[in-house]
Amino acid sequence: MSVKFIHGPIISCASIDEQRALFEGVYGLKKVAEQEFDEAATKTLWGVEGRRSRTVLLETPGTLFGIRLIRFDPVSPIVIRDQSTGFDCDALKVIDFYAPDIAAAEAAIKRAGFKLKDEVATYELAGGKFFEGHLWGPDQVVTALIGGPKSFMSDFVSVTDRAFSEVMSVSSPVEDPAKVLAFYDQVLGLWVIHEYVIDDASFGKLVGTSHKMSLRAKNVGLSRSQPYFGIIHYGLPKGAYRSLKDRSVFPNRGIVAGTLFVTDVVKHAEAARAFGCDIVAPLASVTLKPYGRVQTVAIRGPHGVIHQLIEP
Repeated sequence: MSVKFIHGPIISCASIDEQRALFEGVYGLKKVAEQEFDEAATKTLWGVEGRRSRTVLLETPGTLFGIRLIRFDPVSPIVIRDQSTGFDCDALKVIDFYAPDIAAAEAAIKRAGFKLKDEVATYELAGGKFFEGHLWGPDQVVTALIGGPKSFMSDFVSVTDRAFSEVMSVSSPVEDPAKVLAFYDQVLGLWVIHEYVIDDASFGKLVGTSHKMSLRAKNVGLSRSQPYFGIIHYGLPKGAYRSLKDRSVFPNRGIVAGTLFVTDVVKHAEAARAFGCDIVAPLASVTLKPYGRVQTVAIRGPHGVIHQLIEP
């Protein structure tokens, strides 16, 4: 396939300024483009009818990676996730950032007026001991503060000399990992670049379930050193969680999608149709800042996650 790199997540929000306060004010991303679209262009890009839209593109300086914010007008009243059921599946849940100095990172979060959940997880993996805290921000967007050995984490991020790295990954709990992995392989040409297991009870408390959790994760991408998609199964019994697939659509608010840059968008669109994916927004040519004229298609995986493919 032809994926060049995964840029990062797409967030649908009620207030772009509130999201910028988090991602610029805390995580250090910077605005690189801003654009407004009429109803016709909004439908072309994201398959949403009867709404205008405004988008702001943020990136971590010195990298190609970041976050796209979209505010649809009118704003959807539906928020995809709920903090009381943070273990629900089939929708993107968390954007991960590495923090070399956890104490300094937590202080930066507090100075910006945000707060981690009281529950945090500490667990041992092959690379050493790790810390994970979650920040539930505007539109119930979850960001994770990951701490761990710098020697190990340097394989996963390029920015290690600031309070926070670039976007390391965006993860989704899923009900059917095998089908999701087949989608990434056959439609996008991505593979498992890392996998791990967490059985520590503190992680169950972090995500808010009273059931015993046995997390199994497979990270899918092009390499460890670029953003990737985390495919997670919490190991919870049937009935202990629900699927958010019906809610995880534009223009509903939250982490709805991911952006991938490709060299042959037509090939991916054909592979998506052959796999049986929903085509959210068919292949089209649009002007998208800061890239100029691009070809784009938006496809939906079996776990409800939308993927916008862009060929400059």
